[in-house]
Parts: sequence; structure tokens; C-alpha cells
Amino acid sequence: MTDEIVRRCKRYIDEKNDSALQGFYEDIIDTYDTSNLDWPTIFHRVYLHACLRGNETLASWLHKELYPKMDPIQQIALRQIFPYGRHLIKRFKTYQSASNKVQ
Repeated sequence: MTDEIVRRCKRYIDEKNDSALQGFYEDIIDTYDTSNLDWPTIFHRVYLHACLRGNETLASWLHKELYPKMDPIQQIALRQIFPYGRHLIKRFKTYQSASNKVQ
């Protein structure tokens, strides 16, 4: 179940379809038994994928909207990914600007 959700979220990120991902989150809450989902794993994998793809808007939404809804223990376990996510976004921008200069 968790892998299926992560795959679908990653597909939305690759398609740059932020609104579909946000809508999918609402569908997850309404449809699935959320007590059985591994939210920290889902958040971790989706957040880092958004950062790898340079999607600052979605990374910010995940950080500001979904992260605070987790329990404090989960938040403590996940908080170290935010500096790494900022690093990935910065690296993506550097790579994009360098590849634009070559062309």
C-alpha cells in the first residue's frame, strides 16, 4: 500500500502536477485506512523526490502542511531531511543553470 502511494505521488511530481498530488492526499485521507499507512516513509520519499526534481512549491507544501500534522516523535525523526532537501533543490538549480549555459 505504501509503495503504491509513493509511486503515484512520484508520478505526479514528475508530471509537475502539484494540484493532483494535493488532491490525491485528500483522497488518501478519505479512502484509505490511514492508521495502517507508514506516513513517515511516505513523507520522506515524496519530499526528497520533490526536492530532487527541484519542485520548491511542493516541498514547501509538504513541509508546511503535512509535516505539522504528524505526531511529535515522527517529526523529530524526520526533521533532518529538511536541510538535505534544501541542498538538493539548490543543487538542482545549479545543474539547471549550468546546462542552460551550455546550450
